[in-house]
Amino acid sequence: MLIVQKFHSIHEIDSEFVSSLELLLQEEVPSFLDLIEKHDKAPVGDAFTYFLFFGPTQNTPIGFAQLCLHKLPGEELINWKKKYFKFWNKDHHLWKQITWKVGEGNSGLFVFDPRFARSGREKIQELIKEYESRSEIKTQEIYYLKGLQDFQSSWQTDNKWTKERYVLEPLVKSQKCYKDYLKSLKPDIHELITSSWKDLHTKLRVELGDYPSPKETPQTIPVDEKLLKLWEKQGAQILTFEKDLKVLGCLLLHIGKNGNIFFEPFPFEAHGEALVSDELYTQYALLKFFEIPEARKCHMLKFGTKLVFDEKDDLKFFQEQGFQYKTVIQSFSSKLVNVTKPL
Repeated sequence: MLIVQKFHSIHEIDSEFVSSLELLLQEEVPSFLDLIEKHDKAPVGDAFTYFLFFGPTQNTPIGFAQLCLHKLPGEELINWKKKYFKFWNKDHHLWKQITWKVGEGNSGLFVFDPRFARSGREKIQELIKEYESRSEIKTQEIYYLKGLQDFQSSWQTDNKWTKERYVLEPLVKSQKCYKDYLKSLKPDIHELITSSWKDLHTKLRVELGDYPSPKETPQTIPVDEKLLKLWEKQGAQILTFEKDLKVLGCLLLHIGKNGNIFFEPFPFEAHGEALVSDELYTQYALLKFFEIPEARKCHMLKFGTKLVFDEKDDLKFFQEQGFQYKTVIQSFSSKLVNVTKPL
């Protein structure tokens, strides 16, 4: 039997649980600081609940889930007749939308130690059923991993839909070095990448920079001082593309838990005029990834989260470079006939 502990702010979670949560979420975020930042930057009025799950003999969390309650504009969603004849009924002021997802939803509905996956899923279903019975909950959004966390709402309504999202999975280190990795790619992709590197160095004279700390980057880097200080606080490293004392773009590098390495590209060149191609940002990340002895998995991020695509064909660029993907289902159901999508 699992024990559930609820927290209504991420700042309430006991510091003694942080390291265990970072291990549970090691493929979702580089550190617990990322979850704190997302919580603090959430829209005003959104209310969160974080669920920590404990086994019968564990005093550290073996599972994690979260929900967000978002107030619905009830006054706008009822028609004028109801407003006129039921002006004394103010229930619509309490209407809420509930969203179940871990982080940005890329890990789906929950994250559990594999040993507790079955009992964890059952416990989550109990929690969802409990919230579905609340009268003020009028719309519900659930993210879950296809084939692993499949879930259906118990609400009896025709106003339902599901949508598939394709989340980029990390590249797993299966070669000893970057050179061996390149050899493992299809010949045409291998040729494209090696030619791009050659042109970058010999024709364009672009140099690579590698800085262990954001404060050590060139003063010409076009990044706001506040952001540089945030990166410094997060313990990030910076990789750059430089030409004639100008920083053309950079990669943010975070070393996570158990060999999970996170990279996020920041191109600074104007679109259509870039000297550094998109694939070279990914390849520079992989070049650095293979140089890190403890590295096991290379994650590519955008806006601080994993890359998500609406169309499977859009994954081709990364699949050709060795990355995999997983399918996350975004499910929505509504008791309100005039609310057909998440608000």
